[in-house]
Amino acid sequence: MRYLAASVLLLLAACVQPSAFGPEVRAVPMDTLREAAPGGQLSGVAQPVAYRVEMKVDPRETHFSGRVLIDVNLEASSPGIWMHGADLDVSSVKVTAGGETRPASWTQVDPTGVVWVGFPNRVHAGGITLDIDYTAAFDANLAGLFRVEEKGEAYALAKSESIQARRFLPSFDEPGFKAPFDITLIVPDDMLAIGNTPIASRVPDQAGYDRVTFLRTRPLSTYLLSVAVGNFEKVSAGTIPVNALRDWPVPLTGYARAGKGEELDAILSITPAMVEFFEDALQQPYPYEKLDIIAAPQWPSGATELAAAITYRESRILANEKSGALFLRSMKGVHAHELSHMWFGDLVTPPWWDDLWLKEGIASWAEPAVLGFLEPDGGHDIQAVADAISAMQLDSLSSARAVAQPITENADIRNAYDAITYNKGQAVLGMVDAWFGPEAFRQALGRYIAEYADGAADSAEFFKAIGKSTGNRDIGRSLKSFVTQNGVPLLETELQCTSIGAKVTLEQSRYRPLGSDADPARHWIIPVCVSWREGDESGRSCTLMQARRQVMSLEGAHCPDMYHPNANGTGYYRFNLAGNGWDRLISTLPDLPATEALTAIDSAQADFAAGKMDAATLRRLLDIGAAHEDSAVASAVLNLYADLMDRLDGADLPGLQADAEAATERLWGLMERDGDKELEASLTKFEAVILKREAARERLGAEMDKWLEDPDSDVNLSSDLYAAGLSVLLDEGGEAAYDRVLTAYDTIDDPAFGQSVAMALGGVTDPAQAARTRGLIASAELGPRETYTMALLQMQAPETRAAMWAFLEENFPAFLKAIPAQWKRRTPGLAAYFCDTGGLESLNSLFEEYGDLAEGHERALSQAREQINLCIAQKAETEADLEAAFAAMP
Repeated sequence: MRYLAASVLLLLAACVQPSAFGPEVRAVPMDTLREAAPGGQLSGVAQPVAYRVEMKVDPRETHFSGRVLIDVNLEASSPGIWMHGADLDVSSVKVTAGGETRPASWTQVDPTGVVWVGFPNRVHAGGITLDIDYTAAFDANLAGLFRVEEKGEAYALAKSESIQARRFLPSFDEPGFKAPFDITLIVPDDMLAIGNTPIASRVPDQAGYDRVTFLRTRPLSTYLLSVAVGNFEKVSAGTIPVNALRDWPVPLTGYARAGKGEELDAILSITPAMVEFFEDALQQPYPYEKLDIIAAPQWPSGATELAAAITYRESRILANEKSGALFLRSMKGVHAHELSHMWFGDLVTPPWWDDLWLKEGIASWAEPAVLGFLEPDGGHDIQAVADAISAMQLDSLSSARAVAQPITENADIRNAYDAITYNKGQAVLGMVDAWFGPEAFRQALGRYIAEYADGAADSAEFFKAIGKSTGNRDIGRSLKSFVTQNGVPLLETELQCTSIGAKVTLEQSRYRPLGSDADPARHWIIPVCVSWREGDESGRSCTLMQARRQVMSLEGAHCPDMYHPNANGTGYYRFNLAGNGWDRLISTLPDLPATEALTAIDSAQADFAAGKMDAATLRRLLDIGAAHEDSAVASAVLNLYADLMDRLDGADLPGLQADAEAATERLWGLMERDGDKELEASLTKFEAVILKREAARERLGAEMDKWLEDPDSDVNLSSDLYAAGLSVLLDEGGEAAYDRVLTAYDTIDDPAFGQSVAMALGGVTDPAQAARTRGLIASAELGPRETYTMALLQMQAPETRAAMWAFLEENFPAFLKAIPAQWKRRTPGLAAYFCDTGGLESLNSLFEEYGDLAEGHERALSQAREQINLCIAQKAETEADLEAAFAAMP
């Protein structure tokens, strides 16, 4: 009988599953949690598998509420897990494991939203489900789920990138954690709801509300989540048709605030061709079930690639009959950028933010690629060179980031969103694309997308995939040398003519301007192409420069009349020419391709900034460059004239004024010949605002005056000239003009105009008007972005800099609260316009006192300090030379 009882007990025991919960654990003290909290990337012990989200979102209210169930794979036994949630009021947390549910705890450990979810018992490895109920306030500074009011209507929108999703959703909020989402929104029954997928059902819920359920998403990172609720106007633009790569039509839809739907026509009309370009170039289909284009009434950045629901600040894409040529070029570029993200970033995602360039650099590179295909004569290759040059300005700092700069702290993530990631990333990819050939490189990109679709890939995996696909490891090696270290390569070049042909000696180092403490010892693997001319002959020779010093032959050349060390301007480097190389190149500048002329002008001004070229030679180069047949080159010269006028403010330099006026006269001739509307706008602004020529000011002021009287009139004033026209009126009209501009801001419903008002009011220099602008900054009544813009412009102008800085010193905590949350880290850059030790000391003092309020400011602070020191050094070494060179009339 005893043996029978024992057998029964053994049988019963075998039927009982062991609990997924282990022994009880004590609550972890806050001090211990703070010490243990991951400041950046999570460990990966807990991996999200799927999310089920329900949120009540009513933009008319101050708060929203939600519940999320997260299926998680626990890699190891644990007393709790680290995840994310920022400033959420969590009322309930439960954990289910092995069919058993128990309560858990929620503790936000630091301001970046790192959270410890503590279990009552140690939970064994395996699948678990978290069930979290919470509420939170809508954000007031365009971060996370924020609400805005525009023309009496309330809207709620989610700005999830980069680590803002945690502000409205408990989650594993980093890009490498991708999982499908099932999302339901409870919204007012008279408002639209927009998500990442089509709506599966919309049914009445509680009184006055509907329950909107969306189809399950493909695996997404949290930063790609879209939640938008409001009285949007919906514009259906048909479908992007089925093709050989995609067997489903893609519904294309635009959303704008009430009354603005027709202003989406321009961007919707260019979308199908752009999507088809990417599909064809990559041989990979558009990956989502729909494509929405959302014009947000307010948005902290220009645009964000929320998956299948791309969201733009409305002033970047809403177009009407007044939209100027410069605006339309910008709109096309940003749209090409965001569409490319549907593949690069959304479908294949960097696992962590130090590989941000794998989406932003590639998307920036895609802009001229797609626009050059759609508009072959649009000068988009020239714009790509200009973008590379802008990156070099920042990359010349010793404190510049590397493209793939390691990021270990959450507070440092937003610093990766700079010209290095975007423009340098674009430039080095463009260099490789040009060197190895688009056929090889773009097909390799498509295979990379196919290999990592719905997943994540880092730089090493990218280099490996590209090398494997092309069969050329040099592609990855060259890219790696550019993205893993900061700095601009400088090629010292010297032409050698021998009996057997011409050669160029190349020697690489890091470019350093006067006053720089950067280490010159850098080594890159550089694709170098040199163009040359000899009588009626011309040619181009290329080499992959792998050594510090290298000699290349110029095939077909005996002793060229000139050579250009950056053929077609596709190389990310600057150059210097030994002997009479510069004189020969300068003399042929008007005959060079525009891309080569731009890189020559940039390298020359960089040589001057490094103390290797005198101001007289620089002046000659600018004068000759202004005669170039391509308006982009001559416009670049105008920008350099404007910089010199700002730098030498107060000096009597009739030669500089005369050179600039002569350049504008030549450019007006080009504009009339070609009917170039972009050039017309640029020249009008330059003459009216920089040169302050009376005729231009009278003409522009009269047009703006007439348009303010009647915005529906047929006055010939494009949106490209709104800010300049307002500036003229403010300069001439005093306090009455200031009142008039503010009234127009309230009554004219044009996003481009509203943005221009902030720029014009920020640019005033009259003391009384500047005081009023500081009052607007204090009240923040024009909006978070506009508040920062006005402060930045007041700091740029020498006349208003001291008063603006004194205001910031007195009101800095309030100013930080008034601007977009993700821009606080930028604020040291406001002081970068100082050029004296006093400004440097006051910058240091301000951030010693208030730096803790501007999380992640350290890099911007080091860059601002360096810019001030470089300016001091440049002023001491070159100002007298510049004044002497530009004082004389031509």
